[in-house]
Amino acid sequence: MASRFKLVSALSLLLLLLDFCRGSKVGVDYGMDADNLPSPDQVAQLVRNHNIQYLRIYNYRPEVLKAFSNTGIELMVGVPNADLSQFQSQPYVDSWLRTSILPYYPATKITHITVGVEVTNYPDNTANLVVPAMRNVVSALKSANLQGKIKVSTPLSFGVLSKSFPPSEGAFNSGYENVLRLLLDFLEENQSPFMVNLYPIYAIGDSSLDAVLFKSPSTIFVDQNTGLSYKNIFDAQLDAVFYAIANLNFRTTRNAFDAQPDTVHFTLANTNSRINDIITYNYGASLDSVDDYANIDNAQTYNTNLISHVMGGSGTPARPGANLDVYIFSLFNENLKQGPETERNFGLFDPEMRSVYNLNFPGKGTGKSWCVASSQASNSALQNALDWACGQGKADCSAIQPGQRCFQPDTLVSHASFAFNNYYQKNGATDDACSFGGTGIKVSTDPSYGNCIYNCKYKF
Repeated sequence: MASRFKLVSALSLLLLLLDFCRGSKVGVDYGMDADNLPSPDQVAQLVRNHNIQYLRIYNYRPEVLKAFSNTGIELMVGVPNADLSQFQSQPYVDSWLRTSILPYYPATKITHITVGVEVTNYPDNTANLVVPAMRNVVSALKSANLQGKIKVSTPLSFGVLSKSFPPSEGAFNSGYENVLRLLLDFLEENQSPFMVNLYPIYAIGDSSLDAVLFKSPSTIFVDQNTGLSYKNIFDAQLDAVFYAIANLNFRTTRNAFDAQPDTVHFTLANTNSRINDIITYNYGASLDSVDDYANIDNAQTYNTNLISHVMGGSGTPARPGANLDVYIFSLFNENLKQGPETERNFGLFDPEMRSVYNLNFPGKGTGKSWCVASSQASNSALQNALDWACGQGKADCSAIQPGQRCFQPDTLVSHASFAFNNYYQKNGATDDACSFGGTGIKVSTDPSYGNCIYNCKYKF
């Protein structure tokens, strides 16, 4: 019987899932290390307003699971590292599933349970606890007839690699090989995703900013071992993980990695099956970093281009055409999160649920279209286009006046997006109606937020 598993990775935090049988997805991490966040019910409405269909949480708080019931939003639920010792007991895990998960499922659409996070970064015996805990969770799911319906995995740190350049020489730290072999066996056996946190933004010291932001106009390097060309750091890091898995399995003679310029896949001994799926968490540009490159403009550029890259279906140089599921970190700025100041400023929204910057999510598709301002346009070009739309173009710009429902966030891109869309819908939603001298772009996801509603199919 053919077996396979998925691979997951992180940027602002990004979850990436490769699956050749369906389209790509983009979701968000919902962290809660803060004392000023809105209620889970408010968050559920916010997420729906912004067409975010996929969410990852780091815990299993009942008020959160309840808030997302009957929303259709897919949740990835997390078991903290602190719980791993208790999860060595099968009776404990059976009870946990009955009391913490089953009361909310399937009304709350739980699709994954992540057991621990970055366990190789923690001292003592943490890494050795994760696979037994995962097996206990699968056993409990099987008893509840949910095996296969809810996938089980654990996100690893990109730091588990001892080498990542060139990508084809990607390798895991030898100190973790035994744990990783057990993990790979589990993932193959249960057709679950391999998860890894990527950090392209921290590669700026070795690479140009354009390479991190998906803006390089040409190849940044060629992997001399494979002949594959790379134009961004995200693809390079992700392919390094692919090769690390392949190289580890190859050394054990269990799996071989068939790497050709046109196709790369895992061939399992005696099965000829592919490891099709990868989930990736990705840390990207944050707000208020001490570093010059971490600012709102770069954060918007990175995440906008990341979504475009993922949804474009190009895959990576080593996995062309692969579909990717991506979860961006994070939904909110988290004022209690440990670590440097940058760790507390990755949010797409502030605690008042105002967008830090515009970001359009693909969701599940609606067949509708909107027109928004391009984050790549210059301020002068945007201002001219905004003035024209609200003036000669006769767009209704009353909602973006001070004190009105769409005034916040008070940014040129946000105001121009609302005006552009109003004009676009009033003028037949044609391509020409979203030109604005090259500063407008059509999107298929509703950019509405809170009480600020972007019209679609404008009624005269």
